Amino acid sequence: MILQTFSEIWQYFNIVLVNWFGWLFVLWVLIYMLFWLHRNQNQNKYIATFNWIFLEVRVEELNERSPLAMEQVFAALHAIHQNFTWGEKFNGKVLMWFSAELVSFGGKVSYIFKIPDKYKSLLESAIFAQYPKAEINEVEDYLKNMPKEYFPEEVDFDFWGTQLLKKKDNAYPIRTYGIFEHPEQKTFIDPLANVIEVLSNLQPYELMVYQIVCRPIDDKWKIAKKLLLDKLKGAPLKSGSNLFDKIFLDLPGNVLEGIVSIFSGPAEPQKEQKKDEPPSQMLHKTEGEKQVIASIEHALSKIYFEAKFRLFYMAPKDKFNKGLRLPEIIGAVRNFDDVALNGPKPDMKHTWTDKAYKLSEQLEKPYLQKNILTRKRHFWHAFTSRSFWKGSGDVYFNTEELATIYHFPQAPNVRVSQVERVTTVKSAPPPDLPVG
Repeated sequence: MILQTFSEIWQYFNIVLVNWFGWLFVLWVLIYMLFWLHRNQNQNKYIATFNWIFLEVRVEELNERSPLAMEQVFAALHAIHQNFTWGEKFNGKVLMWFSAELVSFGGKVSYIFKIPDKYKSLLESAIFAQYPKAEINEVEDYLKNMPKEYFPEEVDFDFWGTQLLKKKDNAYPIRTYGIFEHPEQKTFIDPLANVIEVLSNLQPYELMVYQIVCRPIDDKWKIAKKLLLDKLKGAPLKSGSNLFDKIFLDLPGNVLEGIVSIFSGPAEPQKEQKKDEPPSQMLHKTEGEKQVIASIEHALSKIYFEAKFRLFYMAPKDKFNKGLRLPEIIGAVRNFDDVALNGPKPDMKHTWTDKAYKLSEQLEKPYLQKNILTRKRHFWHAFTSRSFWKGSGDVYFNTEELATIYHFPQAPNVRVSQVERVTTVKSAPPPDLPVG
């Protein structure tokens, strides 16, 4: 009887929704595809209207500004953010982005930004406000002579690359520069010192790049992180407070309760007992747990960027020393790792341009070679174009995190002999200078 009922229901469903209105589903899919293609075409046209420039920034040799100065630079660059209407988005308008790169040619380290030319003055004013003696020069793309696509048989070099993701939820901050300060000893250990040291030790024929592509975002994503904080604090959770709970938890429970009441009669009303539940369990948290909660709240109080964090190493095929350079740069990046909070990790599953066999190297060799080549081609295109769209994962960094992983070296704490720096100080002439 029950099977017959279900069969009749399915037959009715098949006739009404599939035979009668199935064309609506096909039409909806077709409209969505056309909308998606049209929007992407408009986005490409909109992005093509921008002229991108490369700016090399040099700071004075005796720079003593802490990463806090660089945090103010990133905060100023957040002004790139715009709010578009639905119509503007449909017509192709998207938020623009910029890249901040540490580039080492044979051990000579340069700070390079790629940014739309309309925001050139914004970047210059932000840097000069914090580093008055800095020099900013427009340069050519150091990758302009590289092929657009990667074909290993046509080039005389080999490369390795990966994208870095966060180990935990984006709400957890990485180890930031404030942790490296020791007020009592009046010392500061530069968190970027290890990275600069690795970049400075390259051979003349090697290239290594530390690339961060950033796009400013708003604070809408932070709303959901209140649930994470409530969970960490031990605050009582409200059941049925969202649509998912109401549909999949409350509704089945009410239906089941109604069925039971049909056979057993209505249940006797019970007197509700008021329970004085504490607002949270913060009093019972350890100092370490309280510190984690405070760190998340502090991180969420700042403005954020969505980022693609990439590492790249290249050398001639006969001198490609991946076994040495990879542990060095990955070990340097581990300096930003905090076990209790968060840290960057290489994306081994998708963007790491290498892959180890699982059972048999000989049997898996054809598959591995094809998979590695595919990864290399995808990464090459994303890296050389400084693409914000290509890559894996959604990684959010606030201004403090960005200033930690990318800032100008503090001279007393970093060996800056290989970093491009200002060699002469430029200043305006005195106002009383006589003019012939």
